[in-house]
Amino acid sequence: MKVYINEARVDEVSELLSTIGPYRILELEEKLDPQFKALKKLSLAVGTGWASVYALLVSLISYKLSMRGEEWWECAASLISSRRKARPPYGLNEVVDDVLWFIDNCRGSILAREARKKRVQQVYIGSRKILEVLASNPEYFYSNAETIVKTLARTLGVEDWRKTVVFTAKMVYYAIREPGDRRLVNIEIPIPVDTRVACASYSSMVVEASNYMEIVRNPRAAQEAWSRISKKTGIPVLNLDSLLWLTGWTPRDLSLEEARRKVEDILSNVMERLVAREISQRLYLRRC
Repeated sequence: MKVYINEARVDEVSELLSTIGPYRILELEEKLDPQFKALKKLSLAVGTGWASVYALLVSLISYKLSMRGEEWWECAASLISSRRKARPPYGLNEVVDDVLWFIDNCRGSILAREARKKRVQQVYIGSRKILEVLASNPEYFYSNAETIVKTLARTLGVEDWRKTVVFTAKMVYYAIREPGDRRLVNIEIPIPVDTRVACASYSSMVVEASNYMEIVRNPRAAQEAWSRISKKTGIPVLNLDSLLWLTGWTPRDLSLEEARRKVEDILSNVMERLVAREISQRLYLRRC
């Protein structure tokens, strides 16, 4: 079966998510996203600039993990914070050494360890200027996120829509955004389509496919659909990704009714329960 956008559902989901808006999603990130909390822990240990560099390098090796994504980022934050307990790094070479050490010491990277190390060193050599700028001025991200993504893609020799590359933008954003900061990052990059975003795309029916794993393998329709939804709702792609990451696992791991109740519970952290219930009922329509 061909993977394609369901235009009617894009309009319906856009209307639905407009009732949430971007600022409630910012609240959800702060309250519920374990990745955001892990990167705040790392920022506290090493400072925002260095944390953004660690986030960039670790996000580029966040594939084929032997643990859940939230466990991976907690592992990164805990191990690197502990290693840097005495002092922050003196330079980029120490940051790279820390990440290579992390690869050896976190069970999440048991597969393809040498390939991960090679990728870190490749970016250190090929995109060093970007790393240096972020370390000294993390605010650079807010006006240059697209440049960062494109530079990394060129360095790695991959398309700039690939999941691991665009995922980098979200994690750098998490590293530098302080709780309570309500600035929005409206950048023209596609959503990183992992299994959660693919499941959300399939369950919400904004994308039609034989199953959600087909969307993982062919992500371009999902990326285009959520980009349109982002423009229609005013919710930046990075924040839409947060919403889908926090809820998109439910139609895969639970029955449809249980999934809807869980999504209702999640959204009730930032809105009235009755509104959360209506959104949960209308957003997810089938199991993955």
